[in-house]
Amino acid sequence: MAVDIVIDMRDIVKSYKVRKNNGWSDASRPARPCIPGRSDASRPARPRIPGRSDASRPARPERFFALDSVSLSIRRGEVFGLLGSNGAGKTTLIKIMAGLLEADGGTGTVLGHDIYKEHKTIRGMVSLVAPTADIGTDNNLTVRQNLEFWAVVYDLEKSRRQDRINEMLDFLNLRQYENHWPMSISAGNRQKLAIARSLLVRNPILFLDEPTVKLDAKGAEAVRELVKKINREFGTTVILTTHYIFEAEELCGRAAIMHKGKIVSCETVERLRHSLRKYDELTVACDNMNAGTLEAVRALPYVAGCEPSDHGIVIQTHGLREHFIEILKLLRGRGVSVSGVETNEPTLEDIFVDAIWSSASGPSGGGER
Repeated sequence: MAVDIVIDMRDIVKSYKVRKNNGWSDASRPARPCIPGRSDASRPARPRIPGRSDASRPARPERFFALDSVSLSIRRGEVFGLLGSNGAGKTTLIKIMAGLLEADGGTGTVLGHDIYKEHKTIRGMVSLVAPTADIGTDNNLTVRQNLEFWAVVYDLEKSRRQDRINEMLDFLNLRQYENHWPMSISAGNRQKLAIARSLLVRNPILFLDEPTVKLDAKGAEAVRELVKKINREFGTTVILTTHYIFEAEELCGRAAIMHKGKIVSCETVERLRHSLRKYDELTVACDNMNAGTLEAVRALPYVAGCEPSDHGIVIQTHGLREHFIEILKLLRGRGVSVSGVETNEPTLEDIFVDAIWSSASGPSGGGER
């Protein structure tokens, strides 16, 4: 069955001019102010540093690449994560996909519309929640009045406005705050209000740019549960950026790891582990271990390694959760007495660190799939 792709980006590039030699490059240098009564010829010469010529002055790059040949595809109905540290290019990519920023190069479509020729159409078909919930929130209006204002902005049919607003208040557990001023409720509930605005028109794609970045643990957990609920009940495609590794691991079916404007890996967490040789580890405390049993475990197709330890064996495997019982049955079937087990699954943080080091040391093997 063909996969329904809603966003397809190919070799996207975005760059910005930067200062050079502690000033602007010649093409973009601001004009000097004209002083009445003084000609350029009478302008004092710049002081020179002894022993240093213009040629020896350290050069700086004239352009900074926020995105450098980024390619990815996002499927309908998935929760997709853009993971990376500050400055990795996550927000720039989100803005291009949402039709708010024009790329310098590459090709791309969102819901079948070209990102260059039809960016205005794209803006009307996607929703974006900024990192700060207060953007777009009027503190002189109550929670309900804010939603009523945005329902008019979104040109929602008048006959449907109140029903949709009531639905969002109930869906996001904001009913008790509908007559409160936004600044009188918690930051987590203000973030919910921002998400409620974005859901009024029920667009098929929702962009969440670091949705939990300024929230406490309780508020962040509430927002994460809400993201799952939106995806599950509305079938909305959710693209979120985050630098919280555990958040991407909890929410996303697939994640792209970004570093210095490039995607260094893009896959499911399970396949990222496999491609970067991050195996699940099972330590079995047991008696009666013998060479034949070790070879039998090593022969299993999902086992990457099996070595004896002081009190048993250590097994490296793919998909430990799926094969855990099968491994124990094999051991017991060969007369091994198991007295204890310990599991250790690599986190997305382990994968993130390995992916960054891999990209720094050579060509990345983590292409988009």
